[in-house]
Amino acid sequence: MTANPPLTIESFLEASEQLPIDDQYELLNRLSDRLHGGEDADDCEVTLSPEWMEEINRRVAEVEAGTAELIPAEQVLAELRAQLRTES
Repeated sequence: MTANPPLTIESFLEASEQLPIDDQYELLNRLSDRLHGGEDADDCEVTLSPEWMEEINRRVAEVEAGTAELIPAEQVLAELRAQLRTES
């Protein structure tokens, strides 16, 4: 009888990449539920201040109107990495 190799994060990620995309999302949701308090986590309601709601609504309106300057995440991350390298 052969022993299974220990499960590592990398081997888990590699195995999860073999799943159909819908199953990957389901896995992500289940892991998130476990980390954030179980199945009742969806019942948890977050209340934002009126100021935050106003800001969120303003930004959504800008995006919908096409007046917001959207920056691709890859560009933002590249700029942050470059900034971190210069600060080190």
